[in-house]
Amino acid sequence: MIDDGWQVGGRGHCVSVTCVLIDSAGRVSVKPNRDGPLLSSEPITIPHYGVMESTRTISELKSSFIRAQVRILSEGLEPPEDWRNYAAETEEDDLSDKVVGDVLQKLNAALKQHSRIVYSSQAVQHVAQQITSLYWSSVTQAIHHPGSLIKGVERSVDLSSHLNIAQLPLELEDQSASEEQRARYQELRERLTDLDRLRQQRQRRLDQLRQLQQLLEPFREPQKHIQPNLVTRDGELVQELDKMRMLVARVGGRVEQGKKKLGAQEQDKPYLGCDQKLDALLDMT
Repeated sequence: MIDDGWQVGGRGHCVSVTCVLIDSAGRVSVKPNRDGPLLSSEPITIPHYGVMESTRTISELKSSFIRAQVRILSEGLEPPEDWRNYAAETEEDDLSDKVVGDVLQKLNAALKQHSRIVYSSQAVQHVAQQITSLYWSSVTQAIHHPGSLIKGVERSVDLSSHLNIAQLPLELEDQSASEEQRARYQELRERLTDLDRLRQQRQRRLDQLRQLQQLLEPFREPQKHIQPNLVTRDGELVQELDKMRMLVARVGGRVEQGKKKLGAQEQDKPYLGCDQKLDALLDMT
């Protein structure tokens, strides 16, 4: 439990149970039961943050660390109560508390503005992503090296990767491991291999379904993507068929009227004999 006191830059001052020091390199030291100034030359003790830290991604860890440092750097500066004891003696009149307070207020305002501009959320996220990319790039280069996992599996190795799982040794290489630990390792390795095989099957099935979904995507709105003139209640094809029916009916009516007129004209013509037909033919010539 941290009760009081910390400062950036290699020095800290504690007035209660526990003191936290964050030096210029970003290292953290915890000093329990310590009163008075804390020197940067004192040994560093890195606290244990628990199992929950291992479940967070590299980007989350780095972003959290950078934001913590930004919060520390953005804190307002306050002079200690006995700052006059450390001040150099001058011939002029001592500075009043009001003047010091006004100067610190302006300095803290400029410090906060600088922190908002320089250490924005986008900048922190960008730096965390760069660190993550460099980290996984180094890990990828290491795992592609033949036998990179023979000597042991580090905590930073991504065991969700098929390449890493395939390079796991068949047996535990640690000579000091007990039979129970070796059996446990083989059991976990087999379980991990089975899960990886099952995941690959599911991944192939997922790829097939996604491909089918992509092929069937046009059928979601067939009137727009396939054939907009399909036979529908108000489709374009129905309208064209209605126009064609009306045109056929009109043409059929005209044809029937022509046939009736032609038949009436033939009935009105007198019957011509052979001689009359021959005379009519000769007249035409």
